[in-house]
Amino acid sequence: MTFWHQRWDDNQTGWHRDVVNDLLIKHWPSLNLEQGINVLVPLCGKSVDMHWLVQQGHSVTGIELVETAVEAFFSEAKKTPTVESLGEIKQYKEGKTTLLQGDVMAVRPTMVSSGAWYDRAALIALPSTMRPAYVKQIRALCQPGSTGLMITFSYPQNEMQGPPFSLPDEEVLRLFEPEFEVELLERIALEDEKQRGLTSVHSAVYKLTRT
Repeated sequence: MTFWHQRWDDNQTGWHRDVVNDLLIKHWPSLNLEQGINVLVPLCGKSVDMHWLVQQGHSVTGIELVETAVEAFFSEAKKTPTVESLGEIKQYKEGKTTLLQGDVMAVRPTMVSSGAWYDRAALIALPSTMRPAYVKQIRALCQPGSTGLMITFSYPQNEMQGPPFSLPDEEVLRLFEPEFEVELLERIALEDEKQRGLTSVHSAVYKLTRT
């Protein structure tokens, strides 16, 4: 946890993008969601993708460990949230956007119950040992039948020390089946990422439906 606080304090947030993720824009319609559904965004940082999701007619609940990131999200959008303490979790709320600041594993189902979820850089931020508990928590915070869109990043793990950690297709299946239906929507070779010294890098987009 200290690692992530230090990264934000040092402004070493290379995963953050100032524009909406193009794969989100391309594939979100395939989820066929009703307007008004609450979308869970775990390990959300200050992602502008959340603004885009609200613009599509959804409400959004993000979960972020680092308070600096939460405050920056609202400050950069020139919005002033109401703040409420929920025990270990601090809730920031403004309009259709709620950010829960604290450990994702400490968030209780009574705090959020979502009909959809979006993961761009959450699961790949976690080493393999932590991933099963994370997937179990996502399932607990999402309603039966809820659908998620997840964007992965994979490479030979021995060639780079994460994060981001490699998340190959076979591990996605191992983590999510049979509690989720898993559908691969797109797989892309990321040639420009080879400048890190990696022999191969791929991104994959998954549609995940809670059974």
